[in-house]
Amino acid sequence: MKASSPLWIAALLLVGAAGAFWGAGSVPVALLCLAAVAAAVALSGVARRVLGALLIVVGIAGVVSGHWLAIAGGVLVVASGAVLVALGGRMPKIGMGGQKTRAADPETDMWRALERGDDPTDDPKPGRATSNE
Repeated sequence: MKASSPLWIAALLLVGAAGAFWGAGSVPVALLCLAAVAAAVALSGVARRVLGALLIVVGIAGVVSGHWLAIAGGVLVVASGAVLVALGGRMPKIGMGGQKTRAADPETDMWRALERGDDPTDDPKPGRATSNE
């Protein structure tokens, strides 16, 4: 299983829970579930596990209303929180998906040096004669 799969599972569970809470009339809890999707994607490591623990508490509290959709939403939130607690450390961080190292481009490096205020034509090693002297 790919490392990003549990993150997608947790996000989909939270979106489903948001729909269930919305249908049960618990709009604030539904909005909290949608915000938790963004937080689960943005956080990493211990912070993501803490979010999972908070979601478990919210899911249990959401079941208290007694409406069958709220109970279903609470179960989905608890499941999402359990996934985040158990697998939060192995999930990818935001922006770490396909970063590649930049190949050195002498022309681009020269322009960047000019933007910094450096003279790229200066001899980097003192004591060597330059060709235009």
